[in-house]
Amino acid sequence: SIKDWFKAVYVVDLTPSLVKVAKKRVEDNKWGEKVQIILGDATDPKLEGLPPSGSCDVVSISYAVTMIPNWKDVLQNAFRLLKPGGHICVCDFTVDEKSQWSASKKFWKYLFSTDHIYLNEEHITTLQGMFEQVHLEMHYGTFPYVPSVLRCPYYAFIGKKR
Repeated sequence: SIKDWFKAVYVVDLTPSLVKVAKKRVEDNKWGEKVQIILGDATDPKLEGLPPSGSCDVVSISYAVTMIPNWKDVLQNAFRLLKPGGHICVCDFTVDEKSQWSASKKFWKYLFSTDHIYLNEEHITTLQGMFEQVHLEMHYGTFPYVPSVLRCPYYAFIGKKR
């Protein structure tokens, strides 16, 4: 349970409806004092309610980097929050320079952009430059309402603050 595993958990989201869902989940699971839900911009280092710089063991970003126009700022903020030796865990959609056909990359970039999701091969290389890579895996997955023959790459990255 979160109560046993973590001293504190901070959830940041820019969307009021998702903050409402998160608050209900905290209430339903009785996580109360352990989980803080913050409505705000994860790129803002001065966001009220965030823990102090250099105090976090883990920062996790799940399918959000591609939705943040100034995505490097959210990674910088994560870096700032982590203590030395702390870990960042990121999973998100991407395009794969090495194994994906050019037409496939263009298709997925276009399709995702219609929903304000911007695939960028720079995400992984930026993470690798900022953090010591502990783990990286890439896979191809299907999506609802898209023929199963079409698969988009996604990645899971775990890095350690040097």
